[in-house]
Amino acid sequence: DVISKMFWKNLHTLFYTLDRLILPVYLNDNIIMDMLAIIEDGFSMVSEINSSAITNESSGEKINTSLSTANILSKLLKIELGAERSNDSADQNSVSRKTEKVHTSASLFSKFRSKLLDMNLLTTANYDINEIEPGDFIEVSGELLKNPMVNIMEKIIDVFRMVDIFADKPELGSKKQFREKNSQDTKLVNQMKKFLEELKVTGTIDFIIKNKESTIVLSAQERYLQNDNISEILGGNFKVLGKVIKVCKDENDSINLLRKTTLDVLDEESLNAFMAVFKDEELASYNLPEVEFKINSPAIIVIPIAIYV
Repeated sequence: DVISKMFWKNLHTLFYTLDRLILPVYLNDNIIMDMLAIIEDGFSMVSEINSSAITNESSGEKINTSLSTANILSKLLKIELGAERSNDSADQNSVSRKTEKVHTSASLFSKFRSKLLDMNLLTTANYDINEIEPGDFIEVSGELLKNPMVNIMEKIIDVFRMVDIFADKPELGSKKQFREKNSQDTKLVNQMKKFLEELKVTGTIDFIIKNKESTIVLSAQERYLQNDNISEILGGNFKVLGKVIKVCKDENDSINLLRKTTLDVLDEESLNAFMAVFKDEELASYNLPEVEFKINSPAIIVIPIAIYV
């Protein structure tokens, strides 16, 4: 029974430690420090630890004696215990040490997450979207996907770039036609690049996580990514802890993926006309992803605080 208790205790400690050992690929340390400062009414990233030790140099002799038990026991048992007593003389030297414990951004996040769990403020896996409200802290997991609009724009630009690389030189009679076609393609690519810049004009980029409960749109800031190569994290399975800013529960509600651009002012009919450009016959043969400028309900917009494994 004692071994069983020790086993489960050690297993619990192991899982607790593993749960705290996170590897972040995105970390908004400003939000983390603000939230911890609110919870703890201010905090320090550095704590000072004083420790002291006493060393003894002693000499002594052992004396054998016979002792009676304590008063209560002696009245009941009337027994004597054999014991040894030592007379010691010691010289004591005190050694004091001072160390500093320093938090990193990742350890502060681990601490913040633990606080949310302890205070029952974090909604985790298998949530009910009908119980989620703007302002809630939520932790979800799944495959990280790129904003579909950014994805198709980048793929079209890549298509034209590859076509330009592998294009055959025109025959003498078709040089003018070739130049005109090349000019049109260059104009379209430049328009696509400008549109991409507008999607990222605020320094943010949307990621998508799709699961059985809902679709989560992550409005992330590029400067908090741990490296500049976004492609390294796309397609990987990650956990995301963040704060909900919009919940789409109604059947007719949706999240506009163009909400950060000037195209947000267009009605749906005008947007559909704009999207017709991506269904051009010339592009149809390149197996491009489906055009998707909105995410239908059920869906959530989350400001991520951390993306991690």
